Amino acid sequence: MGRPPSPAQRAVQITFVLKGHLKNVQVAYIRVAALLAKVRDDKLYRALGHDWIREFHRPWLARRPKGFIPELTDAQALMWIEHRLADPHLSDGLRSELEPLRAKALAGRLTLREFQDARRQGHEATPPLRAVLRTLRIARRRLAGIPGLPAKPLETLDALIEEIEAAVATTQRIARLAGLPRLREART
Repeated sequence: MGRPPSPAQRAVQITFVLKGHLKNVQVAYIRVAALLAKVRDDKLYRALGHDWIREFHRPWLARRPKGFIPELTDAQALMWIEHRLADPHLSDGLRSELEPLRAKALAGRLTLREFQDARRQGHEATPPLRAVLRTLRIARRRLAGIPGLPAKPLETLDALIEEIEAAVATTQRIARLAGLPRLREART
């Protein structure tokens, strides 16, 4: 068994390890910068929903944000929930189911299973005409974002959206006259 290293030897060893860690930090910094440039150049930030953060959670972008910020993978569920809640045509029943899920997601307690169940239920509960209407509105927003697009496609889409809205309103009136909502409530 040899002698224990002297304080000077220990200081040299620790300095050597520290220099290695600092070199790793430098390499990591360069790698992070390269990946950030790739996200910028390929406009991948759109896929991550940074516009959503700016719209719904601006305080998260503060220099020293307060409170819980979910991981990006968890934020995907929150993003879906908040976009659904922002829909003015969302039914009161679905809205009352999504609000508690939003609170859980903001606290970091929403499970993947709960999110998948809510998403599945949201699709099952959407009547076909409303689903088509939602898709047309999304398509209209995307078309409106194309620079230099002629007005004709938007006008055509707006007319189609109006017709589908009228059809939805008509089916709702027919359902009310026929007492369908009361029948549905009686079954549950």
